Amino acid sequence: MRMIGSVVVAILAAATSAETLAQPNAGNLTAIYGPLAMEEGVWDADVTFYENDKPGPHVLGVQTNTLLANRHWIINDLRIPATDKTPAYQGHGVWGYDPVAKTYVNTWVDTNDLGVRIDYGFWYEAENTMVWSSKQNDGNGHFVDYRIVEQFKGDVRILTFYQLGLATPTPHPLVKIVFTRRKTSTSTPAPAK
Repeated sequence: MRMIGSVVVAILAAATSAETLAQPNAGNLTAIYGPLAMEEGVWDADVTFYENDKPGPHVLGVQTNTLLANRHWIINDLRIPATDKTPAYQGHGVWGYDPVAKTYVNTWVDTNDLGVRIDYGFWYEAENTMVWSSKQNDGNGHFVDYRIVEQFKGDVRILTFYQLGLATPTPHPLVKIVFTRRKTSTSTPAPAK
């Protein structure tokens, strides 16, 4: 009987550990999931591509960000229509706080087809800034380091995507996106006559 009691205690301890691992401290939930909520909604995207560290082609797009029901993960969908200088683009990501890795994790795929990009992020609450780091094959056999800095300024977000130099970690801007949140209509439509 004593052995059965020990097994039950061990099972309960393991279940409690798994639950603790899966659930961040309740006092930290707002701090942990706050950045996701700040990104929710539909955003107009003003996109500037860089060439040799200088601003190049400029396009407009739309990003739609939807939180999952538990508000712990967010789905990003960015679409940019084709222009006379750039092809159509679509990118799709899912990110949130990974309680096992104890950091933010993002996966991103897009029509550039260079493979799945996995980013690891750190939230700087004092500056309302998320910094992501990733490494991805450039298609030429090199694994290149990238840094993404996203500043949250209420209804405006500024995301700058950098490639770090191969020989020295000098950041070179590749893309800068200024997102402006679309206002949702709160007025009630007039009844039909």
